[in-house]
Amino acid sequence: MAKCKITQKGTVNQKSDSAAINALKCQFLTDMELAGMNPVSRKRYLYVVEHLIRHYWCSPSELTEQQVYDYMLEHHRQGPAKGTFRLTHFALRLFFKDTLGRDWALFKKK
Repeated sequence: MAKCKITQKGTVNQKSDSAAINALKCQFLTDMELAGMNPVSRKRYLYVVEHLIRHYWCSPSELTEQQVYDYMLEHHRQGPAKGTFRLTHFALRLFFKDTLGRDWALFKKK
């Protein structure tokens, strides 16, 4: 895994959107590594977040809770296996809660 230098969690001081996304990617990879996730799981979680970015074509830090909810609902309606949907949910929860520090009701137990 490539080493990423992150100075302060949640702070991105980059000039371009792609640089900001790369900084978030590095932070997310670091968060997953610190959580003790194995490399295969990290790769799958990263794929989920990258798919979300391609879906909306914007930085994930600009997304609203409603947009992420709509994305997950659309994904669920496509009929993935239960394990696949759970992977998507947990990947997005880790990214938005831990990496971006969002305290959204979407990711709280009901």
